[in-house]
Formats: sequence, structure tokens, C-alpha cells
Amino acid sequence: MNRNTYVKTLGFSLLASALLVGCGSNSSSGNGSNQDNMGNQGNIDNEEGSNIPYLRVNHANYTEHGSNQTPAPTKDANAKSINWTIAANTEEGAEKLVGHIEFMDKALEEDRNPRAFDTLFVMEAYMKFNKYYTTNVEKSSTNVIVSKNASTACAYEVISAHADVVSGDFFAQGVLNNDHSARAEAILATSACDGVRTDLTAYIAERKRSMGSMGSM
Repeated sequence: MNRNTYVKTLGFSLLASALLVGCGSNSSSGNGSNQDNMGNQGNIDNEEGSNIPYLRVNHANYTEHGSNQTPAPTKDANAKSINWTIAANTEEGAEKLVGHIEFMDKALEEDRNPRAFDTLFVMEAYMKFNKYYTTNVEKSSTNVIVSKNASTACAYEVISAHADVVSGDFFAQGVLNNDHSARAEAILATSACDGVRTDLTAYIAERKRSMGSMGSM
């Protein structure tokens, strides 16, 4: 496929995230979480197509289009949309980022859970699998444009939080192993998630049990 002219729309419910929609991690932080664990889905960091090793090494080579600033999303709570325009320093870098988004999109469509230790990523997987948001991605030369649109306020809060993680943890620092469960639990407790709280809570509990039964990888 000619990536220079690549324009693809992904019917999607993911964070990256996203951009980098669900970046995984092989590291453990000091907070006592089983962060090497990827639940019953397996560790997908090094699967062909994830591009996570490349992106981790080259995280600083991505900037917000037209500036030297760390990529950051443009958010519209009324429209429930998250938009990114990211500039890579090479076409290869742009291709690797697009490839990662495609790979993670497919993984979440298959109900896999990268970073199952992190409740935020589990919630994002739930939203994706249940088609509560879509993602459009376009590559043009060294630029990658991503647009995510949620159909519910709860889904918007989840993808908004994930976008902050992608910007602040990944692009800014190259960090993939922080645990954002506390923020996710705060979102789950809001009225925006009243309609899915029971089902989502059960989903989270099941994925956490599966992760625990695997032990550290």
C-alpha cells in the first residue's frame, strides 16, 4: 500500500490512543500493580504491527503540527470530539504511528485489553468494543490527523482522559507504565456514566480477575 497517499477511515469505538489507542507496557511501576500483566489477552507490545518499541524510542520526534510543542489534543465537549494533528519528523515515523493506531483499533475490536492493569484502558476497551466512539485517521506525508467522536458523555470522558495520557505520558516523556485507575474510577462515578455503570463495572471486574489469574508475565 502506498502510505504517502494513505487515507483511511476506521469505524471505531478507540488511545492510543488514539490515539496510541491503548499503548502497552512491559514495565512495572512502584505502585504495587501487576503492570507486566495484560490480562487474559496476552502481552501485545511486541506483536508485529504494534510498533510500540519504535514509538517508545522515537516519542520525542513527534510534535504538534506547525510548532515544536508536544502533541496535544483539541477537545470539544459539546461535540464530544477529540482531534489531533501530529507531525512526525520522517515519513517512516508517520507510518509507524498510523500502523499503531490501526493495530490497536483491531485489538480493541477483538475485545483484547492492552494494559489491563489500568482501569482507564479497560474502560476505553469497553467503549471501543461496544462502539461508543469512532476514530478517523488520515496520513499525509509526515502528518497524521486523528479525529475521535463519542456518542455518549461517558465515552467522551474516557477518550478525553486517554488523550491526556497519550500527550502527557507518552509524547512528552515516553512513559507507558503509569496507572490511571484513580482517574478512571472518578469518571465511572459521574452521572455521565449512570447508564453503563453496572455493565462497565462488571466488565472491569472480569478483566481484573483474568489479569490476576495470569500472574506476572
